[in-house]
Amino acid sequence: MKPGEEPLAVRWRYYAGRGALIWQLMFTETGDLIGQKRFSSNRRTLFFGIEPITGRVFCDDYLLIDAVQGVPAGDGWFTGIETTCGGLVYCYVCLPHSPEHKGIWCIDFKTGQVVWSRPDIAFIANLGDEFLVCQTTYFGGFPEQQFLFVDSLAGLEISKPALDAAQVKAIREVVVPEELRQKIILPGVIMDGLPEELFPLDGFNWPETCRWESIVYGALTAVALHEQPLLTALWRSSIKVWRRGRLVYEDCMEEVADRPCLNNFLIQGDNLYYLREREELLCVALS
Repeated sequence: MKPGEEPLAVRWRYYAGRGALIWQLMFTETGDLIGQKRFSSNRRTLFFGIEPITGRVFCDDYLLIDAVQGVPAGDGWFTGIETTCGGLVYCYVCLPHSPEHKGIWCIDFKTGQVVWSRPDIAFIANLGDEFLVCQTTYFGGFPEQQFLFVDSLAGLEISKPALDAAQVKAIREVVVPEELRQKIILPGVIMDGLPEELFPLDGFNWPETCRWESIVYGALTAVALHEQPLLTALWRSSIKVWRRGRLVYEDCMEEVADRPCLNNFLIQGDNLYYLREREELLCVALS
C-alpha cells in the first residue's frame, strides 16, 4: 500500500438505544459534541454529550425539565437545540400545536446544570456575548412583539434602543450561520444521476439512477449514495471516502428503508460523523 492510501479508522461509536432516531448534532466552542435523540415509541426527546477526541460520553439520556412547573419541557417531546456559546448549549420548546419555538434553556451539559432559563422569550439570533430575542406581550387581547437583547451567559436583558422589524431583518441577514460558526461542513446538494468527476474514483460503480451527496475535504471526497432497487422500492444508503481517488473507507448507513438516509453525515474538526441505521453515531478520524 502506498503512503496516503492507508484506510481510515473509526475513532468511536455511540449507540443511542433501540428505536432511537439521532436527530440533531451541534458542537460547542470548547470542543464538545451535543446531540439530540428522539424515541417515537414513548414520545421522548433526550440529549447526550460526547468528547470528540476520546469518545467519552459525559452526559446521556438528559431530559429537559420545566423548572417552574416541575414537568418535562415541551411534554418531553417538542424540544430541540437552538445554538451554542462557549461551552453552553441553548435549548427550546415548541408551542402547542405549532412549530414555533418558545423559551430558552441555557444548559451546561458537562455538569447537567441549567445555568438559566426564560420561558418568556424566543431565540432569534446568536450575536456572541448576546442574543437577539423576541418577547410577546398582550394589550387589549392582541399580541405585541418586542425585540430585545439578552446576555448569553446570564439571560438578563441588555438595555438598548427598541428595534423594529426592518432592523431585526437586517441583523438576521448578517448573522453567521450555525454551520459556519461551528466549523461544520455539510454535504452538497442532493442530485439524481452521477457527475462525471466521480467516475474516476476507485471502486465507484453505482448506477446512474441513485441519488448522491458529497463533501470535498482537502484530498478527501466523502460521498453518500442512495440506491433504490426496482424489485423492492426500498432504499439502501452507503457512505464511501476516497483519498486522491483511492477508496479508504466505506460502510452501509441504512440497509432497508422507506426513504433515503439523506443529510446524515458531516465533517467537523478533522472528523467524519455519520449515522448508521439512525440509532448509531460513528466518528471516523480523517488524519
